[in-house]
Amino acid sequence: MAAVIALGPFSLDAYLPSFPYIASDLGVSSVAVGYSLSAYLFGMSLGQLLGGPVSDQIGRRKIAITGLTLFFCASVLILFVQQLEWLIVARVFQAIGGGFASAVVLPSIRDLSRPEKVASRLAMVFLIMLVAPLVAPLLGVTLLHLGWRWIFGFLSLYALVLLVIYLFFLSETRGELSTRINFGKIISQYHSVIHYRLEGTRTPIFYGLAASLSNCIMLIYVTNASFIFQTYFGVPDALFPLFFGANVVALALVQSFSARYLRNRDLSQVAAYFRFGQRLQLVLLCCLVLAVLFSDITLWLFVPLILLTLSCLGINGSSGSGLFLSAFGNHSGSASALLTTGTFLFGALLGGVSAILNRGDLLSVVGVMLIASLSANLLLTTVSRTREKSVLAKVQSGEIAAF
Repeated sequence: MAAVIALGPFSLDAYLPSFPYIASDLGVSSVAVGYSLSAYLFGMSLGQLLGGPVSDQIGRRKIAITGLTLFFCASVLILFVQQLEWLIVARVFQAIGGGFASAVVLPSIRDLSRPEKVASRLAMVFLIMLVAPLVAPLLGVTLLHLGWRWIFGFLSLYALVLLVIYLFFLSETRGELSTRINFGKIISQYHSVIHYRLEGTRTPIFYGLAASLSNCIMLIYVTNASFIFQTYFGVPDALFPLFFGANVVALALVQSFSARYLRNRDLSQVAAYFRFGQRLQLVLLCCLVLAVLFSDITLWLFVPLILLTLSCLGINGSSGSGLFLSAFGNHSGSASALLTTGTFLFGALLGGVSAILNRGDLLSVVGVMLIASLSANLLLTTVSRTREKSVLAKVQSGEIAAF
């Protein structure tokens, strides 16, 4: 499951150092190449949006196999593109396939877990998955010596290996399957998830939106990473993976702690942990914005602050996702897709806004991150802590059945 969900980080992070080379080869600017990254985020969102609810209908395994096949074919196509437009089109289809495959990961874990165990198991999967963003930039820089297309050759081989594993070694986790896809039912599935109430409150969707807004901060950072380090701070290409990887190492340490901490916690304690992470991230982003506004920020001040900020995702990602998915059973595919789609759409939208507002400094980047964190914290203020404890206790005991 971790290897499947790592398709996203590999597809995004491995080719970041290659932007100048792709631009030169295709005869466009590096900024224009960035559109292929936004295209991937939107395609990934679309794949998640369709794959999750369909997996609730016909099962997780069929959707994963379809997605991995599409990802493989699109990756091979990129090896031959000669125009930016075709690269963008191929990236969209590659992302749709990746979205289909990764859409089954969270619901598969939910299929096999009690409500209070979801967060800790997600934390473990996310921890293993973090190998991808740590290795991907280094892999990208290494393959650049052979040419930027070799990066996509690696991605096609990676998808092929996963496809073989799914075909021969992994079984279905979802019961009570339909033999036909009802596309007309997808909208009603999402409507049910969005409007699902726990004892009259829409607590689940507030958890989901807050988690998506917090998680998208990483995507905003990834979208702007090349500009931040290579353009603004003038970091050499060879050192880019080190600065990028430092954030991943810090995030992995926090994620490792979360996996252990959440292992024996009830849902109420998971909720408290989620709130703590959200508040801490907001405070750190405020410090980062103030540093950018009122000081001539250096690389050695920026890196520790962004490192601590992104580390909070090790708290918020697993705890927020676990809280949201704990309320769903048969609809966990639709719920998971909504969660991940929200992350990618928020990331694509806010990442695009930061690029549009960019005037050659860091304010647009850190300012948009602050808006995302502030929005997540405001959403959580709408959930009463007293009512929350009562409702989550009933979900964990089974008094309120998973939807």
